[in-house]
Amino acid sequence: MEKSYVQPVSLECPVCHQPVHSKRHAARCGAEPSSEIVEVRPPNWDPHQLRRRGAEADHEFFPLVSAAHEFKTPLVVMLGYADLLRTGHLGAVNDRQKQVLGEIQESAERLQKLIQDLLLLYELRAAHGAQQTRSALETTEVNGHVGEIFNYWAPAAKQKSIAYEFHPAPGSPRVSVEPMKLQHIISNLIENALKFTPAHGRVAVSVTPCFWERRKAQSEFLFNFERKVNRKIENAVAIDVTDTGPGIPADRQEDIFCDFVQLPGASSRGTGLGLAIARRLTEAHRGAIWVESELRKGSKFVLLLAQTR
Repeated sequence: MEKSYVQPVSLECPVCHQPVHSKRHAARCGAEPSSEIVEVRPPNWDPHQLRRRGAEADHEFFPLVSAAHEFKTPLVVMLGYADLLRTGHLGAVNDRQKQVLGEIQESAERLQKLIQDLLLLYELRAAHGAQQTRSALETTEVNGHVGEIFNYWAPAAKQKSIAYEFHPAPGSPRVSVEPMKLQHIISNLIENALKFTPAHGRVAVSVTPCFWERRKAQSEFLFNFERKVNRKIENAVAIDVTDTGPGIPADRQEDIFCDFVQLPGASSRGTGLGLAIARRLTEAHRGAIWVESELRKGSKFVLLLAQTR
């Protein structure tokens, strides 16, 4: 059954989204996928406005971080003893006791994740504005690391009977991002997609080489003219996480990337930190992240990163 979550051997065309060796691809594109360059354009959001909105929670944030530091060690001890008890290393326990200990562990792990998110958010806030040269960043192969996180969430998708698909990019595109941070971003996006997609829905993860015009906006701002693009090349990689969940209202699609922001009706288990951390990690690597969504028609989260050769 695990094989149902593995991407078929045939690669998907990034232009028509049909298998590259299929008749449908030939009819729609009439060419090899490399002959067409996909252009991706992030929405014109103001990153400074996002940071200003997040700053409104600053007066509550720093006491939380101080508490998070204090909670780290006791939580590790609690989790360790709970595991020893549940597995019978400290004496026999009955099934009901194992169930209770399992619930204790689950709650402690949720609290541990919150603490980790708070500390990571604090680290990203503290590092904001620090200069980080591209040469200092690690070059990461995208398909492998995204595929690893995709497989990690496969059991959760199977539990909800969600059609769960991975479409890697042709070749081996690389980006200048630390592998663990790339996986952290994608993991947050997949976790959200699975959480909000109903049973028997669909979640798809796609990696697509594309063209990202980053100098256009800068030239318009500085010189009030549009740079002519004579030739488009695949200079970026777009990683899409698409779901068939309830969708996000247009007036909240920017807000959800702010610190501690949750949509009305969201799970009480959420903290409003996942997408904020994903945004800050993306910005730290000179990328872009946004959502395209309609109510009752699902959502597509897009992560856009510069490609390296």
